[in-house]
Amino acid sequence: MPTFDEVLYWSGTDLESAGSALKITSKVYETVYLDLNDLEAGDLEGAAAEAEAKARRVLADDAMDLWNKMDHSGNDLIEASTTVTNLSSTAWDIKARVEASGLMISSGVVTPPSSHLGDYPNETIASYQDEITFLMDQVTDTISFLQSVYDDIATLDETASGPGLEIINAGVKEPNPAWTADEVNDWWTSLSDAERADIITKHPAWIGNLDGIPMNDRNAANQVWLPIMQRDMEQQIAEYEPKYRELWIPVGNGAGRYIIQPTEEYARLLDKKRDIDALAAMIAAEKDNPPESGKHTLLVLDNTGDHFRAAVGTGDVDSADHVLVYTPGMSNSVFGDVAAADGKPGSKVEEVERITAETRLHLATADNEGEETVAGVVWLGYDSPSEMETMTFSEGTVLNDNEAEKSGPDLAGFYDGIQATHRGDPHLVAGGHLVAGGHSYGSVVTGYALRDSTAPDDVVIWGSPGPTSVDASELGTLPDHMYSASANWDVVAASGIYGGNPTTDPNSDFTSLDTGKQDGLKASSGHSEYTDTGTTSLHNIGQIVAGEDPDYVDP
Repeated sequence: MPTFDEVLYWSGTDLESAGSALKITSKVYETVYLDLNDLEAGDLEGAAAEAEAKARRVLADDAMDLWNKMDHSGNDLIEASTTVTNLSSTAWDIKARVEASGLMISSGVVTPPSSHLGDYPNETIASYQDEITFLMDQVTDTISFLQSVYDDIATLDETASGPGLEIINAGVKEPNPAWTADEVNDWWTSLSDAERADIITKHPAWIGNLDGIPMNDRNAANQVWLPIMQRDMEQQIAEYEPKYRELWIPVGNGAGRYIIQPTEEYARLLDKKRDIDALAAMIAAEKDNPPESGKHTLLVLDNTGDHFRAAVGTGDVDSADHVLVYTPGMSNSVFGDVAAADGKPGSKVEEVERITAETRLHLATADNEGEETVAGVVWLGYDSPSEMETMTFSEGTVLNDNEAEKSGPDLAGFYDGIQATHRGDPHLVAGGHLVAGGHSYGSVVTGYALRDSTAPDDVVIWGSPGPTSVDASELGTLPDHMYSASANWDVVAASGIYGGNPTTDPNSDFTSLDTGKQDGLKASSGHSEYTDTGTTSLHNIGQIVAGEDPDYVDP
């Protein structure tokens, strides 16, 4: 590990040069990809033409994989170069302040001059020493991040060798559940347009939730699958027994009355039907009258858990320069939060739309000229703990992180799926990036997901009871790409029960975002105002999704 004195002379120049070189090389493969897609089959016909087209698709996909991964690693190195330069500047700042106060610093150890022993309060020396310790922790985090980037670069030869024959020759059959997102994408790419259309039409359940399938194709499959699920749910409800149970409700003095209520399992089926119906109504309403933000896409439909799970996209997730994946917290359900009862988007989809609208405002600069795009996803692909579950201390209670830990790998897979199917890295210097966002208990799920995925470039959480860790190396990201907002009177955010308070923990690598009044912007208060229109916190979140440094951070 480097010493404090070595960090003083750190420079990000070589990292930036290496990152730029990788990105330049990636453009070569982008050109190859585009050229292969533009080629015509010539005079070939029948089986020969089909074989040639398949070979060309596979080669083009190999080129896109190299383009994507080189671009991603290049961006990571460039981002790390900025971090390295900032760490060096911080080290010089600490050294200057130490010496200006009359103290001495050598090898990261602060001491009074020998002629003034005992003249400086221990608290002053300890405060500087804490700063140095924190700085060196961030140095360690940065080295850990760089090691992961170098590990990714080391796999480029494997990427260049292309997929195995068992994948590209699998044909029209249910994909192997052991395949990675990259392997799923290799298989999907190897199929012809007709074969893909056949799977979407006849076997939508194969790919509707499958990471590595392009999001637009997942949506197409789920559009077919949703009415099938709807009919299946109606049949389950019709056939389920017992539907109701009698309960005796005492009123005192031996008196009481019987009430009829649904059995627990039947009530759960009714809730799922309500969720599915609301989602179907929203999609149906948008077919002929799409909202200004564009039609919403169905990216996850999962009826296997205690609750119906879904993810809905806003904007073109496959091509957007900036992509936010937002995971809501406790007591969120598809009905109301993803899709409303009247065929309109739910509250969390509206929340994402406010964030993406704010992001577009920040992107609307003279340099950008509207060229960069943004998309958002509400990911409710887990069993969000309900108030009733919490009150009864069930397995799904918010008082523990069971649901978050179980769901972390699923969210990580979703991140990886976006990375695998995107044309080029969705973290472009001229464009955008993939942002992991989480509110409340959703930030805990996000924290577990970050342990299994390197795809997200920035992390922004708000109202968090703790994201499993406040250490950048444990969350697989750079320490200056982590942000947290905690408003006044938000008792959930103040708890820090799941891995420490990201805003106030002295060892936290999260940058604390200001949530007060600033320059005409409104303050946020409590647990649910972070993304309200016109707030400082929404302004900050929009900037982070746009790939910018937020304007308002806590000192």
